[in-house]
Amino acid sequence: MKKILFIALFLLPCLIFAQTKVAVYVTSTDKVPKETKKVVGSEVTAAFVATEQYSAIERTSEFLAGISTEQEYQRGGSVDDSQICELGRQFGVDLVCVADITIYNGEYYIQARLIDVEKAIVLATAREISSLEDLDTVIKISENLAQKLISTTVTYTLSIENSRGALDIYIAGEYVGQAAARSITTFKVPLNLTGKLEAKSASGLFKRKEDFIIPKVKALEIVNVTF
Repeated sequence: MKKILFIALFLLPCLIFAQTKVAVYVTSTDKVPKETKKVVGSEVTAAFVATEQYSAIERTSEFLAGISTEQEYQRGGSVDDSQICELGRQFGVDLVCVADITIYNGEYYIQARLIDVEKAIVLATAREISSLEDLDTVIKISENLAQKLISTTVTYTLSIENSRGALDIYIAGEYVGQAAARSITTFKVPLNLTGKLEAKSASGLFKRKEDFIIPKVKALEIVNVTF
């Protein structure tokens, strides 16, 4: 128990403020008004921040300026995901949401993807199609787009080093799985599933229960717990 408490006290300062930092980048064809792009970017960012699992980077304008510079360097060409990831790492971003807006037959087609900059992989995608006839519609469509990305199961990894018999693992009262006896077991846990971790004897012979607190964590982060 002392070992568990030590680990909890060690990790708590690191995890409790560990919100996933996200930057939003909106790209489009020349026909899309700048005002529309700006509203989409602002509303998608606001929707992420409203969940309290994500925080927007403070240097958003510098990040966007960096992408613009990269575009100019490429002589008007689009910036690919690898370049975006590199810029994201430079600015301390965990995730970048890229929203592409295209006008087709009078309709706005918006396709968005959520990219993990460290691993350079797409975690989630979403799309919306609308005429965007007024500001309220632009705001609503932007919120819908963000919610689709947020609701996608983005996970963190829970790694349990278990020196005892098999343990049933619960987080915030929800069953996660069983940690095998005297081994290391990993679980992919939804990003929004945090709080009290409970480990209960799976055999039923012992009623010992150990508690551990998992505060907010970042996407794809690894949380190590030892029993």
